Amino acid sequence: MSNEQIIWNFFVGKGLTEEGTAGVIGNLFAESALNSKNLQNSYEAKLGYTDDTYTAAVDSGAYTEQQFINDKAGYGLAQWTSAGRKQNLYNYWKENDYDSIGN
Repeated sequence: MSNEQIIWNFFVGKGLTEEGTAGVIGNLFAESALNSKNLQNSYEAKLGYTDDTYTAAVDSGAYTEQQFINDKAGYGLAQWTSAGRKQNLYNYWKENDYDSIGN
């Protein structure tokens, strides 16, 4: 199933209208092209990572939790940059035992 369909089903399933869901998807597309592993483009050169290598480094622990939380680089579907939001994303990933933070 595509990211678009997963996101659509999630928000419609939570009771959002189709129009509202389309608006959310449009916003997320503008932020990340619906790539859940998206590293903010302006940080790729600064940090020396691509979307995939950054995600893999976080997944493996080579890029530590504290680095991830505090680097101010936008990440994920919504391009979260704040330490609090990135901490919550990191915690959610760990608490739910997903194989990758990008999932």
